[in-house]
Amino acid sequence: MAKKILTVEDAPNIRKLIAYNLKRAGYEVLEAEDGKAAVRVLNQLVPDLIILDIRMPEMDGFALLELMRKYPKAAAIPVIMLTALSTAADLDRALQLGVVDYLVKPLDPTLLLAKVESVLAREGLPIASATPPPLGEWRGPNRRQFVRGSIHGLSLSPSPGGTGVNLGEGGLSWLTKAPPAIGEIVSIDAPVFFNNVGILEGPLRARVVFLLNLHDGYHRVGATFIGLSETARNAVRRYVLGRQNRFSTGGGSGGG
Repeated sequence: MAKKILTVEDAPNIRKLIAYNLKRAGYEVLEAEDGKAAVRVLNQLVPDLIILDIRMPEMDGFALLELMRKYPKAAAIPVIMLTALSTAADLDRALQLGVVDYLVKPLDPTLLLAKVESVLAREGLPIASATPPPLGEWRGPNRRQFVRGSIHGLSLSPSPGGTGVNLGEGGLSWLTKAPPAIGEIVSIDAPVFFNNVGILEGPLRARVVFLLNLHDGYHRVGATFIGLSETARNAVRRYVLGRQNRFSTGGGSGGG
């Protein structure tokens, strides 16, 4: 069954562009011109994903997000924000209200589909659990988000700290004795890590989605990328696929 995506955008041309590209990719698309219209849709059904503009004349995106937080079913729907990046405060507010990723206007259809696929692929990830199954026991498409390429001993300094990175197209995990909280937005600003992977921009943002207590006071932290640009996403993809190719041909030990 096709995934249902609700797009909430007051500009008809942008709304139609989003709908056109999503329908071509096989998704069922519902459209709303503002927050009030979105509420009417949500009263009838629960979509798998919402693509939400922030600046709208009738119930803006912030008001809709705040209303959704009052209802468990609505609060559980992943939301990708559309933004012109007017201020960092707006972005931080949206992230604190539960937005899982964001798209910068003008809209890039290729990046739109990549982000939609990434968010839907990790649907069902136990983000509220402090004791998820070990990394090797993830089931279904969610597992690919974290276990794609290991970088043993590499430090994520100065931020967020920790070592032993497992990197995937959707996020990363690492070892630390000072774990952030589930749901926290962390800044990844680690030049050695960036150089190793080939990421040319930073810092990156990620939302913590699981914590796993290990031995000797260590924790495994897992986080999903937020607002990853197409350039950074391509660098991560090249890195993890390259390491997979090395392992599949018998080369390399996973270090480096």
